[in-house]
Amino acid sequence: MRKILALAAAVVLTLVAALPGAAASPASPVKVQGVCNPYTQGSWATRAPFPLAGLVRSWGVFFPDNGRFYAMGGRTADTAGSNILNPREYDPVANNWATKTATFADGQVNNMVGGVLTFGATRFIVVVGGSAAAATTATSEVRQYDPLTDTMTTLTLDPWPQNAGGVTLPGGGAVFGNKLYVFGGFQINVGMLTTIWEFDPAAAAGSRWTLKTAILPTPLGYIPAATSGSFIYLLGGSTFAAAVLTDSNSALRYDPVADTITPVAALPRATGETRAVAQPFDGSIWVLGGGRTAPNPSNQVDVYLPGTNTWMTAPPFATPRRNLAADIDPSVGRIWATGGYDTGGLTPLVVNEEFNCVVPVELMSFGVE
Repeated sequence: MRKILALAAAVVLTLVAALPGAAASPASPVKVQGVCNPYTQGSWATRAPFPLAGLVRSWGVFFPDNGRFYAMGGRTADTAGSNILNPREYDPVANNWATKTATFADGQVNNMVGGVLTFGATRFIVVVGGSAAAATTATSEVRQYDPLTDTMTTLTLDPWPQNAGGVTLPGGGAVFGNKLYVFGGFQINVGMLTTIWEFDPAAAAGSRWTLKTAILPTPLGYIPAATSGSFIYLLGGSTFAAAVLTDSNSALRYDPVADTITPVAALPRATGETRAVAQPFDGSIWVLGGGRTAPNPSNQVDVYLPGTNTWMTAPPFATPRRNLAADIDPSVGRIWATGGYDTGGLTPLVVNEEFNCVVPVELMSFGVE
């Protein structure tokens, strides 16, 4: 659209200049604004709702090869048997959802973490761990999904080593350098973890996991995590004490190369059970609502600026919620936030909101002389 408007303006100028005795004023050029500021020019819009009765505890993934957003796993309710076994694909252009044919092997598809990784020359969606609705056990499985062929594979030689007892959920996940990092975790109804695991798809099958030396300073689960520049940022998360999950304002920076953890400016609003995404506009990390400790869950979008170690806010989405599926298209900064529990924390939602940054095109006036 920007190119079309700019071309139209150029044509107008050419025609004006061709008039007898007329010339476009050099003091009045056409200006096309090509950079979008998401804080002032971006907004959230309601898109096609999720097609089932609800969606909670699903892992959202944007897949760059086809430009579509995927809800991986999750469930429609908190009752046994409500697990979602087929990936759901959202097409932003057509604004519709499709049920994929590929199927998870079992219902342990809630509270997974994952990302997009390249194996050889092929990109896949990879998800780790998970539990079933109303269950107190968890899987160690690593599943590999190819959206282009709609096939699901379990990497049987590389289960997540942390879950040896079958009761641990991964805490947070982010991709850096084509490796997936899993931070902390939740031993169901027991407590949180401090471990950091690295999954390398380039390693030989059976040897893809490495336990890192660095540990989280505080045991955490349900951690919003995202990569920006040379670091992964862990912003928020949940603690567990006396059988109660509590939101945290923990803010950490992990260096995957040096394998070190460094505190950064504390999150101004405690939260957890949500996602963080990195904006291509400025490398900022956006923490999307979430949280269960009152007054959460929230629709506030807190923004961490790595360059200045400071916080600000971005436009909030309309519906406060936690345990939503979310991700970002890193090429343009478009975000999807789908499903989640309502403010009462009991009702799964179908709402699907999309953040876009609209670039205004300004054609400055020009004169004829």
